[in-house]
Amino acid sequence: MLKLREDNAVLWLFLAAVTIILTGIGFRDAWPPDEPRFVLVAKEMVQTGQWLIPMRGGEIYPDKPPVFMWAIALVYLITGNMKIAMLLPNAIASIVTLVLTYRLSRSLSDEKTALLSVFVLLLCPQFLIQAKFAQIDAMVACFIWIGVYGFVRHFFIQHNWRWYFTVWAFMGLGIITKGVGFLPILLLIPIAYFSWRRQLLKGSWKKRSAFGPLVMLLVIFTWLGPLLYQGFIQNAPDIQKYLSNILFKQTAQRYANAWHHIEPWYYYLLEVIPAFWLSAVLVVAFNAKRLKDVLTERPPYMALFIWVVLVATFFSISSGKRGVYVLPALPAISMVAGLLLARFGVPKILAITARLFTFSLSLIISVAGVVLIFNESLANKLITRYHSDAETLTQLAVILVILGILGLATHIIYVVNKPQNEAHPTVPTQSMAVKASPLGMQLVLWIMVMSIIPSTLLSQQLNSFRTPTQLLDKTASAISQTYPLLDFSNIEIGIVDFKEQYLLYAPFGITHFGYHTAKATENGTAWAWLTAARTGAASTMRFILAPKDYEFQCANLSKAASMGVAHRDEWLLIPETAAFSTCELSSTGPIYPPVLTPSHSEHIKTH
Repeated sequence: MLKLREDNAVLWLFLAAVTIILTGIGFRDAWPPDEPRFVLVAKEMVQTGQWLIPMRGGEIYPDKPPVFMWAIALVYLITGNMKIAMLLPNAIASIVTLVLTYRLSRSLSDEKTALLSVFVLLLCPQFLIQAKFAQIDAMVACFIWIGVYGFVRHFFIQHNWRWYFTVWAFMGLGIITKGVGFLPILLLIPIAYFSWRRQLLKGSWKKRSAFGPLVMLLVIFTWLGPLLYQGFIQNAPDIQKYLSNILFKQTAQRYANAWHHIEPWYYYLLEVIPAFWLSAVLVVAFNAKRLKDVLTERPPYMALFIWVVLVATFFSISSGKRGVYVLPALPAISMVAGLLLARFGVPKILAITARLFTFSLSLIISVAGVVLIFNESLANKLITRYHSDAETLTQLAVILVILGILGLATHIIYVVNKPQNEAHPTVPTQSMAVKASPLGMQLVLWIMVMSIIPSTLLSQQLNSFRTPTQLLDKTASAISQTYPLLDFSNIEIGIVDFKEQYLLYAPFGITHFGYHTAKATENGTAWAWLTAARTGAASTMRFILAPKDYEFQCANLSKAASMGVAHRDEWLLIPETAAFSTCELSSTGPIYPPVLTPSHSEHIKTH
C-alpha cells in the first residue's frame, strides 16, 4: 500500500502543480474572446519594433497597459513560437504564486500548513483556469501577491526594508499591467489596526516608509513618462486620447460608472466565490465556528482574511464586475483554509463531499461521451449548430469517455491506500498527515486528469473550431482559384465587424476600418476603399470580408460568395465588382492597412 510521507509531499505536490500548469502549452492557438487580442498586440510589437503603446492592427489598443503583452512578445522574440509565448508568462506567474504561498505559510506556521495551503489553492478552479489561459489576470494577481507577501514579511515576520520597497515596485508594475495592481495597499488597513494594538514588530514604521509610494510612481513612470512626453510635449493627439482613456476611462470611470459587465452587488458573494473558490470556501465553511478563534490567535492570518474581505468589497461596490477581478485574493483565503486543515483535520463530511463531487463529475463526463456516440439525433443537432462533422464529434466523444473513466479511476487510489477503519479526525493527531494522504493523492490525480487531457487532446481537437483558420484558408483558396492569373501580392482584402483573431490568423494581409468605428461609417469607408481600386492598376483586385448578418450596403450581395462559418457567423467575400458606383454612407472613417506580414505566395501554393 502506497503512503505519502510528509517530507516528500511538498516535492510531489509541486511536481504535480508544475505538470498541471505547463502541460498543454504549445498545443493550441489563441482562443476568443481575449487571447487573440493580447497575442495580436504582442506579435505587432515584435514585427514593428514599437513596444511603448499597444497596437491592434495598426490602431491603438486603448483598454489595457502593455506589461502583459510585453511578456508575451518577449517570449515570442526568444522562442519564435506564439503557441508557447502566449501561455508561458501566466504559467510562470502562477507557479511563482504557488511558491510564495508555500513560503509565506511556512514562515507564519509550519511545513504542514504550507503544504495544505498550496494544496487548497491548486484545487481552486479559478486559479487553474487563469494559469492555463492567456489573460492578464494571472500575471497581475502574481504581482499583487508578491506585494502582499512582502508586506506580511516586513510587518509580521521580520523587518525587511528590501521587501518593503519591493512591494511598492511590484504595485507599480501591477498598475501598468492592469490598473488594480495597487490592491496590496488595502492590506495596510488591518496592518494599521494591529499597529494600533501593538501587535506588529517594533520599528515596522519608520520615516523611510514614506518613500514606498515614490518607488511605485517611479516604476509607473518608466512607461508613463515617455507617453506623457510624446502626448503633451510633442502634442501627439492620438497619444493624448490614449492617455485620457487609459488613465481615466479605463480606471476611475470604469469603476465608478461601468458601462458593461453589469452585475448585482452580491455577484461575487453568491455566484463567483462559491463556485470558483470551491475548495477554499468549503474548508472555511466547514470550520466557520472555529474561524474567529483561529484568526484572533494569529494576527497575520487575520490581516490576510480582512484583506480578502476588503478586496471582495472593493469590487462589489462597482456595478461592473467580472469573476476574475477577485483572483488576487484567492491565495490569501487558501492560506486561511490551509491553516484550518492543519489545525483541525479534514471533517468527514468534507472528505465525503470531495469524493462524491469528483466521482459524480467524472461519471457525468463519461456518460456524456457515451450519449454523444450513440445518440444520433443529438449528434446531428450539435453538428448542425457548431458546423462540425460526425468524425470530429465522435473523436470528442471518445475523449470525454476516456476523461471520465480516468477521473473515476483516481478513486481506486483512495480505496487501495485507505487505512482500515479510517476516520477523518476533527482534531489534529500525529498520524493525520499520513491518514489524509489517500484523499489528497486522489484529489491531486483527479485534477491532473481533468487538466491535462482537456489542455492537450481536447484542445487540439477543438482548435480548428475556436479559430477562424479554416474560413481564412478557404478565402485564400477561393481567390486564387477564381483569379489564377493574378499574383496574390496584387490582391487586397478588407474586413468589417472584425475580431482580432481574423487579423492574427489570416494567411494574407487584411485592411480594417477601425475597431470602434460606427457601423454606417465603417460600411461607407469600406465601400470607398473597395471601389478605389477601380482607378488604380488594372491588375489589382480588392475584396471585403463581411458577416452575412452585417448586411453590407452599397453592394450587390448576389455577387458575393459564402466562405463558410466561423464563430457562429457566416462570412461573405464581396468582390469590388459587386460594389455600386455610388454610396450615400459616410466614408470618413479610418483605414488601417495590413501590419502583420504573412507569406502570401507560399500560402497560395498550398492551395
